[in-house]
Amino acid sequence: MKEYLSYEQFGAVGDGVTDDFDAIIATHAEANKTGTPVKARDGAKYYLGKAATAMIMTDVDFGEAEFVIDDTVITPEERSAPIFKLASGYKKYDVTLPSLSRDAKKVDFPHEGNAYVRVFNDEHNIFIRKGLNMNAGSPTQDCFLTDKEGNILTDLDWDYPTVTRAWARCIDDAPITVKGGRFITLANQLVDNFGYFARGFAVERSNATLLGITHLVAGEGEHGAPYAGFIEIRECANTTVKDCILTPHFIYYEHKLNGKHVPFGTGKPVPKGSYDFNAGAAIGVKVINVTQTVSIHDTKYWGTVTSNFSKDVYFEGCTLSRFDAHQGVTNVTLKNCEFGHQCINLIGHGKALLENCTATGPALFSLRGDYGSIWDGTVTGKECTIIAKNVKNASALFIAWNLGDHDFGYVCKSPEAVTVDGLTVDDSNIPDKDFVLLPTYDNAFDSSEHPFPYEYTKRLTVKNVRRTSGKPYKITLIPSAYTDLITEEN
Repeated sequence: MKEYLSYEQFGAVGDGVTDDFDAIIATHAEANKTGTPVKARDGAKYYLGKAATAMIMTDVDFGEAEFVIDDTVITPEERSAPIFKLASGYKKYDVTLPSLSRDAKKVDFPHEGNAYVRVFNDEHNIFIRKGLNMNAGSPTQDCFLTDKEGNILTDLDWDYPTVTRAWARCIDDAPITVKGGRFITLANQLVDNFGYFARGFAVERSNATLLGITHLVAGEGEHGAPYAGFIEIRECANTTVKDCILTPHFIYYEHKLNGKHVPFGTGKPVPKGSYDFNAGAAIGVKVINVTQTVSIHDTKYWGTVTSNFSKDVYFEGCTLSRFDAHQGVTNVTLKNCEFGHQCINLIGHGKALLENCTATGPALFSLRGDYGSIWDGTVTGKECTIIAKNVKNASALFIAWNLGDHDFGYVCKSPEAVTVDGLTVDDSNIPDKDFVLLPTYDNAFDSSEHPFPYEYTKRLTVKNVRRTSGKPYKITLIPSAYTDLITEEN
């Protein structure tokens, strides 16, 4: 048997004109049956001009081949078909859990080996968004891993007096690697206010690595439907994305149709997020040495990275316009990274560690106010740098705002403990502004008499904080908001 299958064996031409998608799909279908790797022809240019999906279950080497993904010919109804899906060898199966507590250690349902589990309580919504993008939120939900005895291996975020639905899937133990290739998306030109294109890699199996993939975007114009992510990691565990190059998308504030403005959402112009990397309910995501093709400070482009409901996320050596935990992340490490104009946005639970990271903006990180500025856990910053700009009242270690007038579906709280061990604030552009460690922006903490009060940070540990102007830092601009604060300064 040949060591690998090629697309040309199944009829691909690779001239950049002929639509080779059927040949590519057939190649992977055969590879999946026989367990054979797939290798693209170096120098080939494969045109993909239809809505379809090639299923990947074996190693793939795209090498120096180029793939042109033509989204200009895709209809709104076809936009959710990924080009490649890294598929699991196991099927999902429903499980029954009458209830589940946040501190649960074990579940009791039949499964073989380690499993990935999803649970929902559809009777209570969380992440009930506030602001111009307001919505009714999402059902309470968790993802977690179990071993073959049913021991829970992953932190849970919520209590479930009722589990309305749950499913599990066994973990794919044998790893696969998909590497190389240059992928060019010819951007859609739709005038559309809602749905996302998802025309890239969908990773839906555990223990997968994407290595050395380059994604470019061409042809963006005055309008277009947003993108959910060229790389999407969905409901699986232990995925690594390494040495990849991504491209962010234009920011579209509103569309024009026949010369008329068609705004999003509430009737006011609201930017529509569009991403090149997206992790949804994924556990154990590692993103190593990933960069983007345009400046991380170019405000024409939306932030490159987003995530929802993911856990144990690790970024190292990345240079990106932002890191965003949208509807929550549990346990996140950002190490040796630089973030641009949309900075670091955190919402979620557990331990957040920012080590040797640089962020340009008013703060090192922001707790998103549209989700109540919740971080239910601790945050540690080690040897980080803030290049202060776009500052309103004062530059800060972090920003949070919650007026106590909105029910987000959970109790909102600032990190219980914040540790700063080495921080440089480059305030050369704003030497007249204060720098504070605990936030006070927009009267954010004047909420004690409101129906949904905000819980403040209880412990602050500070070591080696330095402003380039030589001016001292302040703990906060309004000490009365932190009457129970315990502070250690070294």
